[in-house]
Amino acid sequence: MLPKFTYTRPTSLDEALKVLGEHGGSIHGGGTDLIGCLRDGIISAKTVVSITSLDELRGISASADGGTRLGAMTSISEIAADESIAEGLTALSDAARVVASPQLRNQGTIAGNLCQKPRCWYYRGDFDCLRKGGEKCFAFEGENTYHCIFGGDLCFIVHPSDTAPALAVLGAVCRVSGPGGSRSVPVEKLHVPPSE
Repeated sequence: MLPKFTYTRPTSLDEALKVLGEHGGSIHGGGTDLIGCLRDGIISAKTVVSITSLDELRGISASADGGTRLGAMTSISEIAADESIAEGLTALSDAARVVASPQLRNQGTIAGNLCQKPRCWYYRGDFDCLRKGGEKCFAFEGENTYHCIFGGDLCFIVHPSDTAPALAVLGAVCRVSGPGGSRSVPVEKLHVPPSE
């Protein structure tokens, strides 16, 4: 069952950032990971800020530096079907085509694919694991198929994004905006080990 939360749907990015600055909360884009995380208690939010109506965050276009701009709300299906991406950014096109299922590719966004929570069954289950403030990673001695084999340190989760490796190899940079301002983060620096 979903917990109670306030849902707001701003009409501009500035309005969304203002709401997040005043109330905090979680951002709702495609919602394919958010809803499950709220239902399962992985995250909690008193406010959910929907960015689904912000057209400025959609689409694929040429950037001023000659690269390609992907709006945060661009669906994985749009990226997989785009001919210019298939021709010039083949690794990204290939990665987008293998994300989950057709239904999730249609609903899920590129930002959501990059920002989704790890799929570790201990983290998402009823285990007081290290990632949730417990004392150990149950994957170390337990069922650990699909967990990391190198560099686990204390926690052995892996990030489930299919597009992140392709974007990192292509040198992609994310433009991240929040109530405190905007900054650019290379995709290769977007994900850090759980110990950090």
